[in-house]
Amino acid sequence: QGMTPLLIAASNAGSIEIVRLLLAKGADVNATRASGTTAAAAEAPDPNDPLAKRRKHSGGAGGYTPLITAASANDLETARLFVEKGVDVNAATRRGDTALHFAAGAGNLAMVKLLLAKGADVNAATLDAIPVRKGPIGLNHLTALMYAAPYGTPDLVRTLIDAGAQINAKDIRDMTPLMLAVASETQNPDVVRLLLAKGADVKPKSVMGETALDWAKKFGNPEVIRLLQEAGAPGSAEEQADAAAAETADARAAMSKAVALLQRSSTEFFKESGCVGCHHQNFTAMAVGAARKAGIRIDETAAEEQLKVVKTQWMGAQEPLLQRLDPPGASDTLSFSLLGLAAVDYPADAVTDAMVLNFAAEQTLDGSWCYGAIARSPISEGCIARAAIGARLLQLYGPPGMKAEFDQRIKRARNYLLEAPTKTTDDLAMRLLGLKWVAAEKEAIGSAAQALLQQQHSDGGWAGNRYLASDAYSTSQAVYALGESGAEAAKDAGHRRGIEFLLKTQQPDGSWHVKSRAVKFQPYFQSGFPHDHDQWISAAATALATVALGNTLPGGVERAAR
Repeated sequence: QGMTPLLIAASNAGSIEIVRLLLAKGADVNATRASGTTAAAAEAPDPNDPLAKRRKHSGGAGGYTPLITAASANDLETARLFVEKGVDVNAATRRGDTALHFAAGAGNLAMVKLLLAKGADVNAATLDAIPVRKGPIGLNHLTALMYAAPYGTPDLVRTLIDAGAQINAKDIRDMTPLMLAVASETQNPDVVRLLLAKGADVKPKSVMGETALDWAKKFGNPEVIRLLQEAGAPGSAEEQADAAAAETADARAAMSKAVALLQRSSTEFFKESGCVGCHHQNFTAMAVGAARKAGIRIDETAAEEQLKVVKTQWMGAQEPLLQRLDPPGASDTLSFSLLGLAAVDYPADAVTDAMVLNFAAEQTLDGSWCYGAIARSPISEGCIARAAIGARLLQLYGPPGMKAEFDQRIKRARNYLLEAPTKTTDDLAMRLLGLKWVAAEKEAIGSAAQALLQQQHSDGGWAGNRYLASDAYSTSQAVYALGESGAEAAKDAGHRRGIEFLLKTQQPDGSWHVKSRAVKFQPYFQSGFPHDHDQWISAAATALATVALGNTLPGGVERAAR
Protein backbone atom coordinates (compact mmCIF):
# COMPACT_ATOMS: atom_id res chain seq x y z
CA GLN A 1 0.00 0.00 0.00
CA GLY A 2 3.04 2.28 -0.02
CA MET A 3 3.15 3.23 3.66
CA THR A 4 6.68 3.70 4.97
CA PRO A 5 7.70 3.44 8.64
CA LEU A 6 8.16 7.23 8.66
CA LEU A 7 4.64 7.82 7.37
CA ILE A 8 3.19 5.48 9.97
CA ALA A 9 5.16 7.16 12.76
CA ALA A 10 4.12 10.63 11.58
CA SER A 11 0.47 9.61 11.60
CA ASN A 12 0.61 8.70 15.30
CA ALA A 13 0.49 11.92 17.29
CA GLY A 14 3.27 12.19 19.85
CA SER A 15 5.73 9.84 18.11
CA ILE A 16 8.40 12.47 17.48
CA GLU A 17 11.23 10.43 19.00
CA ILE A 18 10.48 7.57 16.63
CA VAL A 19 10.37 10.07 13.76
CA ARG A 20 13.79 11.45 14.76
CA LEU A 21 15.24 7.94 14.91
CA LEU A 22 13.93 7.06 11.45
CA LEU A 23 15.26 10.29 9.97
CA ALA A 24 18.65 9.65 11.54
CA LYS A 25 18.66 6.26 9.83
CA GLY A 26 17.98 7.82 6.43
CA ALA A 27 14.20 7.64 6.08
CA ASP A 28 12.96 9.54 3.02
CA VAL A 29 11.27 12.68 4.30
CA ASN A 30 9.57 13.22 0.94
CA ALA A 31 8.13 9.73 0.49
CA THR A 32 4.43 9.68 -0.33
CA ARG A 33 1.76 7.13 0.32
CA ALA A 34 1.10 5.08 -2.80
CA SER A 35 -2.50 4.20 -2.09
CA GLY A 36 -5.36 5.84 -3.87
CA THR A 37 -3.92 5.78 -7.38
CA THR A 38 -6.61 6.22 -10.00
CA ALA A 39 -6.59 6.30 -13.76
CA ALA A 40 -7.63 9.95 -13.63
CA ALA A 41 -4.61 10.82 -11.50
CA ALA A 42 -2.28 9.36 -14.11
CA GLU A 43 -3.82 11.17 -17.07
CA ALA A 44 -2.09 14.11 -18.75
CA PRO A 45 -3.45 17.44 -17.47
CA ASP A 46 -6.02 19.27 -19.55
CA PRO A 47 -4.50 22.63 -20.60
CA ASN A 48 -7.98 24.19 -20.53
CA ASP A 49 -8.62 23.09 -16.95
CA PRO A 50 -7.95 25.99 -14.53
CA LEU A 51 -7.05 23.44 -11.85
CA ALA A 52 -4.70 21.43 -14.08
CA LYS A 53 -1.55 22.93 -12.57
CA ARG A 54 -2.88 22.18 -9.11
CA ARG A 55 -3.61 18.58 -10.09
CA LYS A 56 -0.11 18.20 -11.46
CA HIS A 57 1.30 19.49 -8.16
CA SER A 58 -0.83 17.18 -6.06
CA GLY A 59 0.18 13.64 -5.25
CA GLY A 60 -0.94 11.52 -8.16
CA ALA A 61 -0.82 8.46 -5.96
CA GLY A 62 -2.38 9.11 -2.60
CA GLY A 63 0.05 11.92 -2.00
CA TYR A 64 0.24 11.84 1.80
CA THR A 65 3.72 13.09 2.67
CA PRO A 66 5.13 12.84 6.21
CA LEU A 67 4.38 16.56 6.70
CA ILE A 68 0.77 16.21 5.59
CA THR A 69 0.42 13.15 7.79
CA ALA A 70 1.79 14.99 10.84
CA ALA A 71 -0.51 17.95 10.14
CA SER A 72 -3.52 15.64 9.88
CA ALA A 73 -2.55 14.26 13.31
CA ASN A 74 -2.41 17.86 14.63
CA ASP A 75 1.15 17.22 15.82
CA LEU A 76 2.95 20.58 15.75
CA GLU A 77 6.39 19.43 16.85
CA THR A 78 6.59 16.62 14.32
CA ALA A 79 5.36 18.95 11.58
CA ARG A 80 8.01 21.49 12.60
CA LEU A 81 10.69 18.82 12.34
CA PHE A 82 9.70 18.04 8.75
CA VAL A 83 9.52 21.72 7.80
CA GLU A 84 13.03 22.22 9.16
CA LYS A 85 14.14 19.41 6.85
CA GLY A 86 13.05 21.54 3.90
CA VAL A 87 10.09 19.51 2.68
CA ASP A 88 7.62 20.95 0.17
CA VAL A 89 4.95 22.66 2.27
CA ASN A 90 2.66 22.83 -0.77
CA ALA A 91 2.68 19.12 -1.50
CA ALA A 92 -0.89 17.87 -1.69
CA THR A 93 -2.83 14.66 -1.44
CA ARG A 94 -4.58 13.25 -4.48
CA ARG A 95 -7.70 15.05 -3.26
CA GLY A 96 -5.80 18.32 -3.01
CA ASP A 97 -5.47 18.68 0.76
CA THR A 98 -2.24 20.33 1.90
CA ALA A 99 -0.68 20.48 5.34
CA LEU A 100 -2.19 23.96 5.66
CA HIS A 101 -5.69 22.56 5.12
CA PHE A 102 -5.26 20.13 8.00
CA ALA A 103 -3.62 22.69 10.30
CA ALA A 104 -6.42 25.19 9.66
CA GLY A 105 -9.11 22.56 10.14
CA ALA A 106 -7.59 21.54 13.46
CA GLY A 107 -7.45 25.16 14.61
CA ASN A 108 -3.69 24.93 15.13
CA LEU A 109 -2.65 28.57 14.83
CA ALA A 110 1.03 27.90 15.50
CA MET A 111 1.19 25.31 12.73
CA VAL A 112 -0.67 27.59 10.33
CA LYS A 113 1.83 30.39 10.99
CA LEU A 114 4.74 27.97 10.56
CA LEU A 115 3.48 26.78 7.18
CA LEU A 116 2.61 30.26 5.92
CA ALA A 117 6.08 31.51 6.87
CA LYS A 118 7.54 28.78 4.67
CA GLY A 119 5.42 29.75 1.68
CA ALA A 120 2.29 27.63 2.01
CA ASP A 121 -0.32 28.56 -0.61
CA VAL A 122 -3.17 30.04 1.42
CA ASN A 123 -5.62 29.64 -1.48
CA ALA A 124 -4.80 26.07 -2.42
CA ALA A 125 -8.12 24.29 -2.94
CA THR A 126 -9.20 20.68 -2.82
CA LEU A 127 -9.79 19.06 -6.17
CA ASP A 128 -11.51 15.76 -6.75
CA ALA A 129 -13.72 14.41 -3.98
CA ILE A 130 -14.36 10.71 -3.66
CA PRO A 131 -17.13 9.57 -6.03
CA VAL A 132 -19.99 7.47 -4.69
CA ARG A 133 -22.76 5.63 -6.47
CA LYS A 134 -25.11 8.61 -6.67
CA GLY A 135 -22.45 11.07 -7.84
CA PRO A 136 -19.42 13.00 -6.54
CA ILE A 137 -19.24 14.07 -2.92
CA GLY A 138 -19.54 17.85 -2.65
CA LEU A 139 -16.21 18.59 -0.99
CA ASN A 140 -14.33 20.16 -3.91
CA HIS A 141 -12.71 23.62 -4.08
CA LEU A 142 -12.32 23.95 -0.31
CA THR A 143 -9.59 26.28 0.93
CA ALA A 144 -7.83 26.50 4.29
CA LEU A 145 -10.08 29.43 5.25
CA MET A 146 -13.14 27.29 4.57
CA TYR A 147 -11.68 24.55 6.76
CA ALA A 148 -11.07 27.06 9.55
CA ALA A 149 -14.40 28.88 9.35
CA PRO A 150 -16.70 26.52 11.33
CA TYR A 151 -14.40 26.04 14.35
CA GLY A 152 -11.52 28.50 14.08
CA THR A 153 -10.75 31.36 16.43
CA PRO A 154 -10.73 34.98 15.25
CA ASP A 155 -6.91 34.94 15.43
CA LEU A 156 -6.71 31.92 13.14
CA VAL A 157 -9.19 33.34 10.63
CA ARG A 158 -7.46 36.74 10.68
CA THR A 159 -4.08 35.11 10.07
CA LEU A 160 -5.36 33.36 6.96
CA ILE A 161 -7.08 36.49 5.63
CA ASP A 162 -3.99 38.64 6.25
CA ALA A 163 -1.97 36.06 4.32
CA GLY A 164 -4.21 36.64 1.30
CA ALA A 165 -7.00 34.10 1.69
CA GLN A 166 -9.85 34.83 -0.70
CA ILE A 167 -12.66 35.79 1.65
CA ASN A 168 -15.44 35.25 -0.88
CA ALA A 169 -14.16 32.05 -2.47
CA LYS A 170 -16.82 29.40 -3.15
CA ASP A 171 -16.65 25.65 -2.91
CA ILE A 172 -18.40 23.35 -5.37
CA ARG A 173 -21.66 23.88 -3.46
CA ASP A 174 -21.20 27.67 -3.74
CA MET A 175 -20.72 27.83 0.02
CA THR A 176 -18.49 30.72 1.15
CA PRO A 177 -16.33 31.00 4.30
CA LEU A 178 -19.05 33.19 5.85
CA MET A 179 -21.74 30.58 5.19
CA LEU A 180 -19.56 27.83 6.64
CA ALA A 181 -18.76 29.94 9.69
CA VAL A 182 -22.44 30.28 10.62
CA ALA A 183 -23.43 26.73 9.62
CA SER A 184 -22.12 25.21 12.82
CA GLU A 185 -23.39 24.58 16.34
CA THR A 186 -20.12 26.12 17.56
CA GLN A 187 -20.41 29.30 15.47
CA ASN A 188 -18.45 32.23 16.88
CA PRO A 189 -20.00 35.71 16.56
CA ASP A 190 -16.52 37.24 16.68
CA VAL A 191 -15.47 35.24 13.62
CA VAL A 192 -18.63 36.36 11.81
CA ARG A 193 -17.94 39.96 12.81
CA LEU A 194 -14.36 39.65 11.53
CA LEU A 195 -15.37 38.17 8.20
CA LEU A 196 -17.89 40.95 7.66
CA ALA A 197 -15.33 43.61 8.56
CA LYS A 198 -12.87 42.09 6.07
CA GLY A 199 -15.38 42.28 3.23
CA ALA A 200 -17.33 39.03 3.25
CA ASP A 201 -20.27 39.27 0.86
CA VAL A 202 -23.59 38.46 2.56
CA LYS A 203 -25.61 38.07 -0.65
CA PRO A 204 -24.36 34.85 -2.34
CA LYS A 205 -26.57 31.77 -2.39
CA SER A 206 -25.50 28.15 -2.34
CA VAL A 207 -26.57 25.76 -5.08
CA MET A 208 -29.49 24.93 -2.77
CA GLY A 209 -30.50 28.60 -2.77
CA GLU A 210 -29.52 29.27 0.85
CA THR A 211 -27.80 32.45 2.04
CA ALA A 212 -25.58 32.99 5.07
CA LEU A 213 -28.64 34.33 6.91
CA ASP A 214 -30.62 31.20 6.05
CA TRP A 215 -27.85 29.10 7.57
CA ALA A 216 -27.62 31.29 10.65
CA LYS A 217 -31.35 30.89 11.27
CA LYS A 218 -30.97 27.10 11.33
CA PHE A 219 -28.86 27.49 14.50
CA GLY A 220 -30.75 30.40 16.00
CA ASN A 221 -28.01 32.51 17.58
CA PRO A 222 -29.64 35.98 17.77
CA GLU A 223 -26.30 37.82 17.78
CA VAL A 224 -25.15 36.13 14.58
CA ILE A 225 -28.53 36.70 12.92
CA ARG A 226 -28.45 40.38 13.92
CA LEU A 227 -24.92 40.86 12.53
CA LEU A 228 -25.96 39.45 9.18
CA GLN A 229 -29.21 41.41 9.02
CA GLU A 230 -27.40 44.66 9.82
CA ALA A 231 -24.99 43.87 6.98
CA GLY A 232 -27.95 43.57 4.59
CA ALA A 233 -28.03 39.80 4.27
CA PRO A 234 -31.08 38.48 2.40
CA GLY A 235 -32.98 35.47 3.67
CA SER A 236 -35.65 33.06 2.58
CA ALA A 237 -39.17 32.70 3.93
CA GLU A 238 -39.56 30.98 7.29
CA GLU A 239 -39.99 27.21 7.15
CA GLN A 240 -43.39 25.65 7.71
CA ALA A 241 -44.15 24.15 11.11
CA ASP A 242 -43.79 20.40 11.49
CA ALA A 243 -46.83 18.18 11.03
CA ALA A 244 -48.68 17.24 14.18
CA ALA A 245 -47.59 14.00 15.80
CA ALA A 246 -49.82 11.30 17.22
CA GLU A 247 -48.93 10.45 20.81
CA THR A 248 -47.84 6.84 21.26
CA ALA A 249 -49.33 4.92 24.16
CA ASP A 250 -46.13 3.56 25.68
CA ALA A 251 -42.42 3.00 25.12
CA ARG A 252 -42.81 -0.56 23.87
CA ALA A 253 -45.29 0.41 21.15
CA ALA A 254 -43.13 3.36 20.12
CA MET A 255 -40.04 1.18 19.84
CA SER A 256 -41.84 -1.48 17.84
CA LYS A 257 -43.01 1.02 15.20
CA ALA A 258 -39.65 2.73 15.04
CA VAL A 259 -37.44 -0.33 14.67
CA ALA A 260 -39.63 -1.77 11.90
CA LEU A 261 -39.27 1.46 9.91
CA LEU A 262 -35.53 1.66 10.56
CA GLN A 263 -34.88 -1.88 9.40
CA ARG A 264 -36.81 -1.36 6.16
CA SER A 265 -35.04 1.90 5.48
CA SER A 266 -31.56 0.52 6.22
CA THR A 267 -32.10 -2.18 3.63
CA GLU A 268 -33.24 0.41 1.09
CA PHE A 269 -30.36 2.75 1.95
CA PHE A 270 -27.75 0.11 1.23
CA LYS A 271 -29.53 -0.96 -1.93
CA GLU A 272 -29.43 2.62 -3.23
CA SER A 273 -26.01 3.70 -1.95
CA GLY A 274 -23.93 0.53 -1.79
CA CYS A 275 -22.29 1.77 1.40
CA VAL A 276 -22.74 1.62 5.15
CA GLY A 277 -24.26 4.84 6.48
CA CYS A 278 -23.68 5.97 10.06
CA HIS A 279 -27.24 7.28 10.26
CA HIS A 280 -28.74 4.09 8.82
CA GLN A 281 -26.89 0.78 9.30
CA ASN A 282 -24.97 1.73 12.43
CA PHE A 283 -27.68 3.68 14.23
CA THR A 284 -30.22 1.03 13.22
CA ALA A 285 -27.98 -1.61 14.81
CA MET A 286 -28.18 0.34 18.07
CA ALA A 287 -31.97 0.37 17.83
CA VAL A 288 -32.07 -3.34 16.97
CA GLY A 289 -29.89 -4.14 19.97
CA ALA A 290 -32.14 -2.12 22.28
CA ALA A 291 -35.28 -3.76 20.90
CA ARG A 292 -33.83 -7.26 21.33
CA LYS A 293 -32.91 -6.57 24.94
CA ALA A 294 -36.44 -5.28 25.59
CA GLY A 295 -38.00 -8.39 24.07
CA ILE A 296 -39.51 -6.49 21.15
CA ARG A 297 -39.93 -8.39 17.92
CA ILE A 298 -37.53 -7.44 15.13
CA ASP A 299 -36.87 -8.71 11.62
CA GLU A 300 -34.03 -11.11 12.42
CA THR A 301 -33.32 -11.84 8.75
CA ALA A 302 -32.87 -8.15 8.02
CA ALA A 303 -30.76 -7.71 11.15
CA GLU A 304 -28.48 -10.57 10.11
CA GLU A 305 -28.13 -9.14 6.61
CA GLN A 306 -27.27 -5.69 7.96
CA LEU A 307 -24.62 -7.17 10.25
CA LYS A 308 -23.16 -9.02 7.27
CA VAL A 309 -23.04 -5.78 5.26
CA VAL A 310 -21.11 -3.95 7.98
CA LYS A 311 -18.72 -6.82 8.62
CA THR A 312 -18.04 -7.33 4.91
CA GLN A 313 -17.15 -3.68 4.45
CA TRP A 314 -14.52 -3.79 7.16
CA MET A 315 -13.30 -7.31 6.44
CA GLY A 316 -11.92 -6.09 3.13
CA ALA A 317 -10.18 -3.17 4.83
CA GLN A 318 -8.21 -5.05 7.48
CA GLU A 319 -4.75 -4.69 5.92
CA PRO A 320 -5.17 -1.03 4.93
CA LEU A 321 -6.43 -0.20 8.42
CA LEU A 322 -3.41 -1.82 10.03
CA GLN A 323 -1.17 0.28 7.77
CA ARG A 324 -2.91 3.52 8.85
CA LEU A 325 -4.68 3.94 5.55
CA ASP A 326 -7.59 5.66 7.25
CA PRO A 327 -11.06 5.22 5.75
CA PRO A 328 -13.17 8.07 4.35
CA GLY A 329 -14.64 9.84 7.35
CA ALA A 330 -11.65 8.67 9.39
CA SER A 331 -12.32 7.97 13.08
CA ASP A 332 -16.02 8.88 12.85
CA THR A 333 -16.67 6.13 10.31
CA LEU A 334 -14.90 3.57 12.46
CA SER A 335 -16.48 4.67 15.73
CA PHE A 336 -20.07 4.49 14.52
CA SER A 337 -19.51 1.06 12.96
CA LEU A 338 -17.93 -0.24 16.16
CA LEU A 339 -20.78 1.22 18.22
CA GLY A 340 -23.26 -0.57 15.99
CA LEU A 341 -21.39 -3.84 16.35
CA ALA A 342 -21.19 -3.44 20.12
CA ALA A 343 -24.93 -2.77 20.29
CA VAL A 344 -25.68 -6.22 18.87
CA ASP A 345 -23.04 -7.85 21.10
CA TYR A 346 -20.68 -8.64 18.23
CA PRO A 347 -17.57 -10.26 19.75
CA ALA A 348 -14.04 -9.03 19.14
CA ASP A 349 -12.27 -10.71 16.22
CA ALA A 350 -9.59 -9.95 13.63
CA VAL A 351 -11.89 -7.46 11.92
CA THR A 352 -12.62 -5.42 15.05
CA ASP A 353 -8.94 -5.66 16.01
CA ALA A 354 -7.96 -3.90 12.79
CA MET A 355 -10.72 -1.33 13.24
CA VAL A 356 -9.90 -0.46 16.84
CA LEU A 357 -6.13 -0.36 16.24
CA ASN A 358 -6.58 2.14 13.43
CA PHE A 359 -9.12 4.06 15.50
CA ALA A 360 -6.83 4.20 18.54
CA ALA A 361 -3.95 5.48 16.43
CA GLU A 362 -6.12 8.39 15.28
CA GLN A 363 -6.45 9.71 18.84
CA THR A 364 -5.11 13.25 19.06
CA LEU A 365 -2.61 14.51 21.61
CA ASP A 366 -5.29 16.13 23.77
CA GLY A 367 -6.99 12.76 24.28
CA SER A 368 -9.92 13.31 21.95
CA TRP A 369 -10.39 12.23 18.37
CA CYS A 370 -11.18 15.80 17.44
CA TYR A 371 -10.85 17.18 13.96
CA GLY A 372 -12.44 20.25 12.47
CA ALA A 373 -12.95 21.43 8.92
CA ILE A 374 -16.23 19.67 8.07
CA ALA A 375 -19.02 20.54 10.51
CA ARG A 376 -21.99 18.16 10.41
CA SER A 377 -24.21 19.05 13.31
CA PRO A 378 -25.19 17.24 15.41
CA ILE A 379 -23.86 13.77 14.56
CA SER A 380 -20.28 14.60 13.56
CA GLU A 381 -19.34 17.86 15.19
CA GLY A 382 -18.62 17.40 18.88
CA CYS A 383 -15.13 16.66 20.15
CA ILE A 384 -16.48 15.66 23.57
CA ALA A 385 -18.69 13.04 21.92
CA ARG A 386 -15.68 11.70 20.05
CA ALA A 387 -13.67 11.41 23.27
CA ALA A 388 -16.51 9.67 25.12
CA ILE A 389 -17.22 7.20 22.33
CA GLY A 390 -13.51 6.65 21.81
CA ALA A 391 -12.91 5.70 25.41
CA ARG A 392 -15.87 3.32 25.37
CA LEU A 393 -14.72 1.56 22.20
CA LEU A 394 -11.21 1.08 23.54
CA GLN A 395 -12.77 -0.57 26.60
CA LEU A 396 -15.02 -2.83 24.53
CA TYR A 397 -12.71 -3.85 21.71
CA GLY A 398 -9.15 -3.17 22.86
CA PRO A 399 -6.91 -6.24 22.31
CA PRO A 400 -5.91 -7.77 25.68
CA GLY A 401 -2.24 -7.73 24.66
CA MET A 402 -2.34 -3.94 24.34
CA LYS A 403 -4.17 -3.24 27.60
CA ALA A 404 -1.41 -1.06 29.05
CA GLU A 405 -1.33 1.23 26.01
CA PHE A 406 -5.11 1.36 25.73
CA ASP A 407 -5.49 2.16 29.43
CA GLN A 408 -3.26 5.18 28.89
CA ARG A 409 -5.33 6.24 25.89
CA ILE A 410 -8.52 5.93 27.94
CA LYS A 411 -6.92 8.03 30.68
CA ARG A 412 -6.15 10.76 28.14
CA ALA A 413 -9.75 10.69 26.93
CA ARG A 414 -10.96 10.85 30.54
CA ASN A 415 -8.85 13.93 31.20
CA TYR A 416 -10.25 15.56 28.08
CA LEU A 417 -13.82 14.86 29.21
CA LEU A 418 -13.14 16.43 32.60
CA GLU A 419 -11.47 19.55 31.19
CA ALA A 420 -13.05 20.41 27.83
CA PRO A 421 -15.64 23.22 27.84
CA THR A 422 -19.19 22.35 26.80
CA LYS A 423 -21.08 24.37 24.20
CA THR A 424 -23.98 22.20 23.04
CA THR A 425 -26.46 19.62 24.30
CA ASP A 426 -24.42 16.99 22.47
CA ASP A 427 -21.42 18.06 24.55
CA LEU A 428 -23.38 17.89 27.81
CA ALA A 429 -25.01 14.52 27.15
CA MET A 430 -21.88 12.85 25.81
CA ARG A 431 -19.73 14.21 28.62
CA LEU A 432 -22.13 12.63 31.11
CA LEU A 433 -22.05 9.31 29.28
CA GLY A 434 -18.29 9.45 28.87
CA LEU A 435 -17.67 10.18 32.54
CA LYS A 436 -19.84 7.21 33.46
CA TRP A 437 -17.98 4.94 31.04
CA VAL A 438 -14.53 5.94 32.33
CA ALA A 439 -15.65 5.55 35.95
CA ALA A 440 -15.15 9.18 36.93
CA GLU A 441 -15.84 10.32 40.47
CA LYS A 442 -19.48 10.33 41.57
CA GLU A 443 -19.36 14.08 42.11
CA ALA A 444 -18.21 14.72 38.53
CA ILE A 445 -20.97 12.51 37.13
CA GLY A 446 -23.59 14.18 39.31
CA SER A 447 -22.43 17.64 38.30
CA ALA A 448 -22.54 16.67 34.61
CA ALA A 449 -26.08 15.32 35.03
CA GLN A 450 -27.27 18.53 36.67
CA ALA A 451 -25.72 20.63 33.90
CA LEU A 452 -27.62 18.59 31.34
CA LEU A 453 -30.92 18.87 33.22
CA GLN A 454 -30.53 22.64 33.39
CA GLN A 455 -30.84 22.79 29.60
CA GLN A 456 -34.22 21.02 29.51
CA HIS A 457 -37.07 23.01 27.99
CA SER A 458 -40.50 23.49 29.52
CA ASP A 459 -41.99 20.99 27.02
CA GLY A 460 -39.76 18.27 28.46
CA GLY A 461 -37.36 18.15 25.53
CA TRP A 462 -33.83 19.29 24.78
CA ALA A 463 -32.51 21.21 21.77
CA GLY A 464 -29.17 21.14 19.98
CA ASN A 465 -28.34 24.49 21.53
CA ARG A 466 -30.05 27.00 23.80
CA TYR A 467 -31.56 28.97 20.93
CA LEU A 468 -33.45 26.17 19.18
CA ALA A 469 -36.71 24.34 19.84
CA SER A 470 -36.69 20.87 21.38
CA ASP A 471 -36.00 17.98 19.02
CA ALA A 472 -35.98 14.20 19.25
CA TYR A 473 -32.26 13.74 18.58
CA SER A 474 -31.09 15.97 21.43
CA THR A 475 -33.84 14.73 23.75
CA SER A 476 -32.97 11.10 23.08
CA GLN A 477 -29.30 11.79 23.81
CA ALA A 478 -30.19 13.49 27.08
CA VAL A 479 -32.68 10.84 28.21
CA TYR A 480 -30.28 8.00 27.44
CA ALA A 481 -27.33 9.72 29.12
CA LEU A 482 -29.32 10.44 32.26
CA GLY A 483 -30.63 6.89 32.41
CA GLU A 484 -27.21 5.33 31.88
CA SER A 485 -25.35 7.62 34.23
CA GLY A 486 -26.52 6.02 37.46
CA ALA A 487 -26.66 9.52 38.92
CA GLU A 488 -29.45 10.56 41.22
CA ALA A 489 -30.51 12.83 38.38
CA ALA A 490 -31.74 9.77 36.50
CA LYS A 491 -34.61 9.64 39.00
CA ASP A 492 -35.35 13.30 38.43
CA ALA A 493 -38.75 14.32 37.12
CA GLY A 494 -36.90 15.87 34.19
CA HIS A 495 -35.90 12.42 32.98
CA ARG A 496 -39.52 11.28 32.98
CA ARG A 497 -40.61 14.43 31.15
CA GLY A 498 -38.00 13.74 28.49
CA ILE A 499 -39.50 10.30 27.90
CA GLU A 500 -42.97 11.80 27.69
CA PHE A 501 -41.70 14.31 25.12
CA LEU A 502 -40.51 11.45 22.91
CA LEU A 503 -43.79 9.55 23.22
CA LYS A 504 -45.86 12.58 22.25
CA THR A 505 -43.70 13.62 19.27
CA GLN A 506 -43.41 10.32 17.39
CA GLN A 507 -45.01 10.47 13.94
CA PRO A 508 -47.72 7.93 13.02
CA ASP A 509 -45.28 6.17 10.66
CA GLY A 510 -42.93 5.41 13.57
CA SER A 511 -40.38 8.13 12.85
CA TRP A 512 -39.29 11.22 14.72
CA HIS A 513 -38.78 14.22 12.47
CA VAL A 514 -35.74 16.43 13.07
CA LYS A 515 -34.91 19.29 10.72
CA SER A 516 -31.47 19.00 9.17
CA ARG A 517 -28.98 21.76 9.89
CA ALA A 518 -25.87 20.06 8.48
CA VAL A 519 -24.13 21.36 5.38
CA LYS A 520 -24.74 18.58 2.89
CA PHE A 521 -22.06 16.97 0.77
CA GLN A 522 -23.58 13.58 -0.03
CA PRO A 523 -25.63 13.27 -3.24
CA TYR A 524 -29.31 13.29 -2.34
CA PHE A 525 -31.47 10.19 -2.78
CA GLN A 526 -34.49 8.61 -1.14
CA SER A 527 -33.52 5.99 1.42
CA GLY A 528 -36.98 4.72 2.26
CA PHE A 529 -37.11 6.90 5.36
CA PRO A 530 -39.61 9.79 5.50
CA HIS A 531 -38.90 13.52 5.64
CA ASP A 532 -37.00 14.00 2.36
CA HIS A 533 -33.97 16.27 2.94
CA ASP A 534 -34.31 15.71 6.69
CA GLN A 535 -34.40 11.92 6.38
CA TRP A 536 -30.88 11.06 7.55
CA ILE A 537 -30.84 13.05 10.79
CA SER A 538 -34.42 11.91 11.38
CA ALA A 539 -33.34 8.28 10.96
CA ALA A 540 -30.55 8.79 13.49
CA ALA A 541 -32.96 10.50 15.89
CA THR A 542 -35.48 7.67 15.52
CA ALA A 543 -32.80 5.12 16.34
CA LEU A 544 -31.60 7.08 19.37
CA ALA A 545 -35.17 7.50 20.59
CA THR A 546 -35.58 3.73 20.36
CA VAL A 547 -32.43 3.22 22.42
CA ALA A 548 -33.44 5.84 24.99
CA LEU A 549 -36.92 4.36 25.43
CA GLY A 550 -35.51 0.85 25.60
CA ASN A 551 -33.45 1.94 28.56
CA THR A 552 -36.68 2.45 30.52
CA LEU A 553 -37.94 -1.13 30.01
CA PRO A 554 -39.12 -3.45 31.46
CA GLY A 555 -41.85 -1.61 33.26
CA GLY A 556 -42.42 1.09 30.65
CA VAL A 557 -42.25 4.78 31.41
CA GLU A 558 -43.04 4.26 35.08
CA ARG A 559 -39.54 2.92 35.69
CA ALA A 560 -38.09 6.36 35.03
CA ALA A 561 -39.91 7.84 38.01
CA ARG A 562 -38.58 5.30 40.49
